[in-house]
Amino acid sequence: MAQMEFYFNDHDRKKLFNFIQLKGGNFIPDVGCKTDNYITISDYEEFLNYQRSKTTHFFLVDAKYSLEPLQINKNKYMDKPMYFIDQRTGGPYIDFSFYRGYSDDAVVPFMKSLIEIYPKFMHFDSNQEFKATTELKEYYNEIVFYIKSKCNSVRMGRKNYWISFEVQKEIDFANLIGGRSL
Repeated sequence: MAQMEFYFNDHDRKKLFNFIQLKGGNFIPDVGCKTDNYITISDYEEFLNYQRSKTTHFFLVDAKYSLEPLQINKNKYMDKPMYFIDQRTGGPYIDFSFYRGYSDDAVVPFMKSLIEIYPKFMHFDSNQEFKATTELKEYYNEIVFYIKSKCNSVRMGRKNYWISFEVQKEIDFANLIGGRSL
């Protein structure tokens, strides 16, 4: 599984959202629906509303790399009908998580974001696996390149952290990295 953690503020996230929309990507919030149709987010304000109050996890789809619709299934254990996207079925898709806060013992005291892709998915109409497409990997790499262009890679302990230039201005960054300059 390819994944990258990074630290963006709301302004950085808005730029990332716009970059992805200009590429043709669509964010789908990982939330329950009353019908068997999932929600596609149309603008940043709607995205922000979902991210702040309903979910931190989103699926990113684009016709450039998606081969199949995402599978949505009814949760048979709930009294009222609720439908949810079946993870790793259909697509393929890119996973995004945009967290709202951080723990007291976080190495980087700021809200973390995560982008990842799985190496395999399941066909939506069978139990057969298929590999992530070359187009998906290229699309993912373009987004990662964009994210890295907005960040410094900072080594703390044994790990590198991708922290945006904007976030570095917001946190006590000099103390965070032990007084070193980048």
